Amino acid sequence: MSRSQNKNKNNINNGNEIMQHFIQKTETCNHSMCLDNSSMSMNTTSKAHFNDVTEQILICQNGIDNLNMSSNKTSSTFNKESSEEIKPINEVLMVDIISNGYKYEDTSFELNMVQPCYVVSIISPYAFTIQLQRDLVESDKFFKNMNDYYNSIDDLQLTQEHLRKNLLCVTYDEITLTWNRSQIMEYDLNQDTVNVFFVDLNSWEENVSRSRIRFILTKYSSRPVHVLTCRLATIASLNDDTEWNDVALRTFQNVVHNCQCDVEPLYKRCDNTFYVNLFAQHDEAYVCINDFLIHCKMARPIHDVTNDDNTAFMLDDDGQPMHSIIALYWKAGETASEKDTSIKSPEDQHRSEASTEPFQTKSSFLTKLVLIDEKNKIIFARYNSYIMVPWFIVSDILKELDEDKIKILANTFGFKPIIINPLKHALLCSQLLKLASPTAISSEISLYSIDCVRKILKTCHYTQSATFDLLDRARLAEASNDMTFWD
Repeated sequence: MSRSQNKNKNNINNGNEIMQHFIQKTETCNHSMCLDNSSMSMNTTSKAHFNDVTEQILICQNGIDNLNMSSNKTSSTFNKESSEEIKPINEVLMVDIISNGYKYEDTSFELNMVQPCYVVSIISPYAFTIQLQRDLVESDKFFKNMNDYYNSIDDLQLTQEHLRKNLLCVTYDEITLTWNRSQIMEYDLNQDTVNVFFVDLNSWEENVSRSRIRFILTKYSSRPVHVLTCRLATIASLNDDTEWNDVALRTFQNVVHNCQCDVEPLYKRCDNTFYVNLFAQHDEAYVCINDFLIHCKMARPIHDVTNDDNTAFMLDDDGQPMHSIIALYWKAGETASEKDTSIKSPEDQHRSEASTEPFQTKSSFLTKLVLIDEKNKIIFARYNSYIMVPWFIVSDILKELDEDKIKILANTFGFKPIIINPLKHALLCSQLLKLASPTAISSEISLYSIDCVRKILKTCHYTQSATFDLLDRARLAEASNDMTFWD
């Protein structure tokens, strides 16, 4: 499945003649949005002292004088109207720039119990999203409040400095004219765009202009995600266990279109995917969609409600099974890359391999030492596709920080180091140890991202502009995969 196919998954198709007698139009829910055209301004606060570091941005909407903040009303960037004032008096708001993921609420989704639901989006019978009917009113209220707020301000634009993978944010949808809770998957500093995952829709969008992205308040990021990722249990496609043809997909879409559904979860996989029986209530029949696809010879029965022992999962940065829809995003990218490679002629492919093989071997592990001044230096290390800085360089620059304090600061900012050792990363460790200061260090070396190092330096009031310029160059080279950086 290509990414372009996935982007159209919310447009559920009509017109399948086989299913016309099952499909009756039912009353749909209209989600009204009341919008506001007032504005507020934000203030970022940080404390330099090591033990008092906070990585939240405080926003005060009243009592401005006490925090030396200014407030003035301006017209909204997206120029919407609102019928109500949504700003509580004396409310202090915080921007979330440290979280790396949203929490998912599925404890109330009881196994082997049939519950009313709505289908939110469909990728395939093996990847679709539902919301329980009992959560609908509360969810609508939450998203209306969030939309009212973001349509009332001109602040909170996401800066390039804060761009990072897995950053939580809010993204404006120019088609539905709504703000959606999002998570950054990838970003391109040259194009100033990001690829985002919409957590409450279980979908993604690529090449989103940064102008459509806003910081997310903790009051919105802390609310658990209530949509549930499901797959139809005990069935498989006719020809393959994972790929579904267009006829089966359209039939599945049509049978649940504008229809009250019931779901019976049978099993929860460790990546939070539920194997379910799905039922659709129509005037003429109460359809079990699992059985119906088998009856129409669009699927075959299998026994798949089992444990995860024989299932291969993509892992996230913490080594845990990745959310199944996010895993599809990365798999779609790999598929697109493979297709791009496959269209080359054998001669072009051979020429490409011959010209790049020595360079790729050379660049697998790279280090670069740059002198900042007569006394200070900075070392960059290439780990996979990342450009990183070893901890001892940060300690050399900020004399008051040892390895433990650097680690605590990084954790405060939501960053985790990559640990390398001579056993698994012999060449890189050897190069770094040769470049390290005479001070003894352990055989394991912690590497920190460019963004993390910048934040630590700024927090400690480091002011050497040449160092920040070098970090910015490295960050840009990492984002654009510019190998000339290592020359």
